[in-house]
Amino acid sequence: MCSIAGMIGCGDAEILERMSAIMRHRGPDAHDQVWFEQHHCGLAHNRLSIIDLSSAGAQPMRSDDGRHWIVFNGEIYNYRELRAELEAKGCVFRSSSDTEVLLHALIQWGEKCVERLNGMFAFAWLDTTTGRLVMARDHLGIKPLYYAEVSGGLVFASEVKALLQVPLVRAQRDDDAMRNPTRFLISPETGFRNIRKLPPAHIMVWERGKLAQYSYWSITPSETLTDEEEALEKIGDLVERAVEMQMISDRPIGAFLSGGLDSSLICALMRKHTSATIDAFTIRFASQDQKFEQTSEDVIYARRVAKEFGFRLHELEIQPDIVKLLPLMVWHMDEPLSDPAAINTYLISKQARDMGIIVLLNGVGGDEIFGGYKKHLACLHAEKFGRWCPSWLQGAVNGVVSQLPVASSSRGFATVRMAKRFLGYATLPAAERYLASDLSLNARKFAELFNGADYRQTNFWEKQHALMEGNGSSYLTRMCLNDTRVFLPEHNLTYSDKASMAASIETRPPLVDKDVAAAMFQAAPHLRIKGGIQKHLLKVIGEKHLPRDVVHRPKASFNSPLRSWMRGPLSPLVDELLSESQVKSRGLMDAKTVRRWVEEDRAGREDHSMWLWTLLTWEIWHRTFLDRTPDGPISLA
Repeated sequence: MCSIAGMIGCGDAEILERMSAIMRHRGPDAHDQVWFEQHHCGLAHNRLSIIDLSSAGAQPMRSDDGRHWIVFNGEIYNYRELRAELEAKGCVFRSSSDTEVLLHALIQWGEKCVERLNGMFAFAWLDTTTGRLVMARDHLGIKPLYYAEVSGGLVFASEVKALLQVPLVRAQRDDDAMRNPTRFLISPETGFRNIRKLPPAHIMVWERGKLAQYSYWSITPSETLTDEEEALEKIGDLVERAVEMQMISDRPIGAFLSGGLDSSLICALMRKHTSATIDAFTIRFASQDQKFEQTSEDVIYARRVAKEFGFRLHELEIQPDIVKLLPLMVWHMDEPLSDPAAINTYLISKQARDMGIIVLLNGVGGDEIFGGYKKHLACLHAEKFGRWCPSWLQGAVNGVVSQLPVASSSRGFATVRMAKRFLGYATLPAAERYLASDLSLNARKFAELFNGADYRQTNFWEKQHALMEGNGSSYLTRMCLNDTRVFLPEHNLTYSDKASMAASIETRPPLVDKDVAAAMFQAAPHLRIKGGIQKHLLKVIGEKHLPRDVVHRPKASFNSPLRSWMRGPLSPLVDELLSESQVKSRGLMDAKTVRRWVEEDRAGREDHSMWLWTLLTWEIWHRTFLDRTPDGPISLA
């Protein structure tokens, strides 16, 4: 686990020690901290060594004159180019680490140097002469950074649980944030009333007792890149360059390989840049669980790709002790973020770590940036459905489909499940349709769950609706922009980073390279979806490197056998943790609505599995962080 923590203008070294202690017990490498009496401040770091394994790369790191200090979580992939530029200016280096390059870059160019970085990062840079503290988070939000203002001072950390070691930071629920129509929160919300999260591509400065922050980068869509050959050359080269850069490591490196287009392409490009043995990791479901999910078998394609490129494939069947792992994941997520795929990431990462592999490349970001989610196509089809299907026929179709079951006692009916989901948002206005398409609650269901609360008063609506209505781009580009600026950092990147770091593994997502993202948002809509084919441009790129049957395989989500878990090992837990009395005692949701959802799901009338998982996660989050002093995951035994 790699974590940073620090404080300024408040407390003493003992508080810093308590903050950093919560990080220390999980990290495999050296932990260190430093305290500065002059400004009542300190920095702490728990290191997962990736580049320069020697003590010269240890943190907190200082400049030669002792004036500048830094703690840094992440990797700067273009650090060698920056180092050469800095050496030409006279900078002298005592290590081969990217941390020292970042420190010199900050001293030489100031905080604006972040615009020149290619990587994933959260860092804090302290000038001990002036007491000025600068913090920043990477362009697309791969690495987290939390903070809280207390008694004229500031505390910050990679993890909420470290901040909760500060006596003045009380674990109080943010009710406005928790009345949320989806399963993740949007920066700066964290679920805790006094703890905030720095948004992606933001810099925060603490100076003379005042806090200020600003954005240093954003994606601006133009849709001016229309020629497919030009786009293929430009973006294909950027994707390959991102993979090559992200293979930089002084520790063993491997890959997630689901067998989907994104991870398969990354593996193919990895092979172009090394002849060494590479370990790849994939998951498979037990046969009884697969009956409820009804998705294509990833492992078949993973085996195909591994054989094609000479990877050593490790298959992990997902049959975890879910009652034990669920509270562990809640502990590591910090926020009330719920996705069972985090368990897959953790289990794969743990297996890799046990084998001595420290870095894994993954395919996160392909769907958001290149237009691969089923909801993208569904929302486009919904426009035609609303335009050409008369309202009386819409009502008749809805009436028939609403009566169909989504599952029997032994298997799930994926087609009915998807049809019900589609009809639930198909006739909504364009922006609302998109917002409700990703298992999020529409306005009616939100009001039911949260006792009449107004859907349009949430941070979820305010941030995402503004993106969906603005910038003048096509509907498809706006959906992908929203996914890239909100869903990707706040959900997929968050759980991927935290679940892998829980096993002391660093995951790197080449498709979330800032240059790849910026270039793809110059692309015209037909380069994302063409003739009903999603991720068109990425598939054309993939055809240059992969077998055609892998490129054009059926879409499958990186998920867990959630529906089977809900009917099996989690069923007693649902009855206990989501009982009417327990839900009512939290004072947040309507207990009768929750109970109805449980009964409808069990009867196979509706598929509420993801939302029941979310509510279960929220209750465990309450018990972990609010009902006691948080010192580890709770036990549900």
